[in-house]
Amino acid sequence: MAVARPLALVVALVAGLVTGGTAAQAAVTSPASSFTAVQPTRFLDTVRGVGVPVGPVGAKTTVTGSAASLAPVNSTAVVVNLWVEGPTADSAVTAFTHGQARPALPSLQVQAGKRRSNQVTVQVGADRTVDFYNEAGSVHLIASIVGYYTTDAGSRYTPVSPSRLLIDWLGNGTTTKLSLVDEVPATATAVTFALTLTNPSAATYATVFPHNTPRPTMANVAAYPGGQGTNLVTVKIGADRSIDFYNLAGQVESYADLVGFYATDYGAYFTPVAPERVLDSRSGLGTGDGKPRKIGANSDIAYRLQPSIPSNALAVALNVTGYSATATTAVTAWDLPSSSQPDPGLSLAPGQTISVAAAPVVSAVGPAVNASYDTDRSVYVHNRAGTVDVTADLYGYFTLPPADCFNQCVSTWSSYSWQQGTGYIGTPKTMAGLSDVVAIAGSISHGYALRIDGTVRAWGHNWTGELGNGWFSGASRAPVPVVGLTSVTAIAAGDAEGYARRSDGTVWQWGQTVDTPVQVAGLTGVTAIAAARDTAYALKSDGTVWAWGSNTRGELGTGSTAASSATPVRVAGLSGVQAISSGDGYSAYAVKTDGTVWAWGDNTHNELGNGVTCTTSSCLSRTPVAVSGLTGVTAVTGNWSGAYALRADGTVVAWGANDRGRLGNGVSCESTDTSPNCTSAVPVPVRDLTGVKALGIFNGGGYAVKTDGTVWGWGDNHDLELGQGVTAYPWWATVPVQVPGFGRVKAVASGLALGE
Repeated sequence: MAVARPLALVVALVAGLVTGGTAAQAAVTSPASSFTAVQPTRFLDTVRGVGVPVGPVGAKTTVTGSAASLAPVNSTAVVVNLWVEGPTADSAVTAFTHGQARPALPSLQVQAGKRRSNQVTVQVGADRTVDFYNEAGSVHLIASIVGYYTTDAGSRYTPVSPSRLLIDWLGNGTTTKLSLVDEVPATATAVTFALTLTNPSAATYATVFPHNTPRPTMANVAAYPGGQGTNLVTVKIGADRSIDFYNLAGQVESYADLVGFYATDYGAYFTPVAPERVLDSRSGLGTGDGKPRKIGANSDIAYRLQPSIPSNALAVALNVTGYSATATTAVTAWDLPSSSQPDPGLSLAPGQTISVAAAPVVSAVGPAVNASYDTDRSVYVHNRAGTVDVTADLYGYFTLPPADCFNQCVSTWSSYSWQQGTGYIGTPKTMAGLSDVVAIAGSISHGYALRIDGTVRAWGHNWTGELGNGWFSGASRAPVPVVGLTSVTAIAAGDAEGYARRSDGTVWQWGQTVDTPVQVAGLTGVTAIAAARDTAYALKSDGTVWAWGSNTRGELGTGSTAASSATPVRVAGLSGVQAISSGDGYSAYAVKTDGTVWAWGDNTHNELGNGVTCTTSSCLSRTPVAVSGLTGVTAVTGNWSGAYALRADGTVVAWGANDRGRLGNGVSCESTDTSPNCTSAVPVPVRDLTGVKALGIFNGGGYAVKTDGTVWGWGDNHDLELGQGVTAYPWWATVPVQVPGFGRVKAVASGLALGE
């Protein structure tokens, strides 16, 4: 039986149906915004009469849907799953800001008779209303909000390089639960992933929704026998940190590739923008040389980010469309992290034109020192088979919040600055999300900061849990809490691990497949810690040194030839030790109370400094040996090919490899040179350095912090670790040069400086 509607309501609903464009209002501009995920909820459905009357949308017709009851007043954009049913012709559907001129940039390409979906991010004004335009034929439209961006408090985004979630076959009419424990942090509120359905036994679609909540009427991805479908999905995390997948019909194989998550305590803000075409392979728009080209098989095309996108953008929100494929293929927007094939982002067959949302990480490759440009900021679009044309339309970008530190701040620079701040990467920038820091540790792959309150923050790669934040995969450019750690007094960083000493003298570690800190058994009374590539060290209050981890190059210092030790063992023959150190190689160092230095482990590059050059039998020492001729030393540090020692008189000595000025003694050579100048098996003075209070290292050289707080460095500057201190050929420094932009620094490490 038909349901009577009040006349006023019918008029209001029909008023949302417009046969043509509307007069454009002033352009909407939006600030950086946080995200709130919601239970997927329809606000426009022409099949069931939600928000508009029942009935398909005709050709060249616009309907309007209001999300005002689902998104708050301060919303800047809504994230919508847009679903079409029963199209009578090939068409294009565009979702756009109500009251604005319709952009000539379709949100969803439609094939006659086929169900299609796409996730669309639409900038909204104060009315939180979205217009939907259909170009040809007639089609039913269903729009469901899955979240909104707002200037109110919410969650922030962390993009990651795609990683496969553990879900496989979906059964007929069944719901499958997927746990996100260890995939995202406990503070995550929503995830974003690319969902692919392939080899369905019947026409079907999948619906994704928070676990243990009512299943919404919504199709995230549709697929048909003999083909596959892909869509970007953003979904609120439900009970048990899980989400559910529902399959309508038949059996279908599924792949879910995580590309990011939203968390309450860290991440990037989103800035919505008016839709803009930024890449078109058919015209050359957005490419490096501006020339049109099809993307060949197993090839990529680069979209060079335009200057209007801030230089600290971590990811961009795109709508990618594939055209004119000559073979069944997969097209993916990604950051080109390796030479391997990326997972599918858009599934395309010959004769199809299909759009899919994407949120790829921005690839930020630092320039050569002599380059005329800053960072090469790109997103790559990959084609798997045949040839294809692509376009990409920009809907917004993700950036870290501005740095808000005033005391004991961390500055970063060089190619490993994790896209902090804006401007030239050779210029130091204050790291966002860090303040009141008392110690730093790290390398080019990850870093740690110890705060005055005894907690630890981490950033960088996280493939084996280096962040200690309760999840694996990808990386975080924003500092994240190392969970469960308090009362920390010292930190250290290994190749894929982190370490912390607590005030009770215990040591905790994480990484290497452990994503939260665990206590190192059998260690008490520890006063200092250090870490090499795969080995860790602890100095006890009785002056002894203990080690655990890898021993392939004698790193344990016990004399044993065992490959490793999972539990701490005492380094042989050492007592009266006052300080320990290592670097990112396979050697370790101890400073005794008498000012002498002892070393053990690898000696391939004369890292031991004991006057013995590397031969077949002397390329390592499994027990400590004295570094030749050193007295009055207060601190020592090393990198993979050498070491540096600070003497009580404020001077510095170095030993080990000397390619590209690593020793800082005014002599240099290339790494292929075998002359005596390319190495020193005994300490030599680092030239022209006095008044030094602290040392640091980077992969290609060393740093010194003077008592006046300035930073000096020497060695290879190809990754801009010396900043703009070296700007001419041969792009390295054989003697210390001042790293510009610093004052009142108390500690320095690879691309990091800690202010007083």
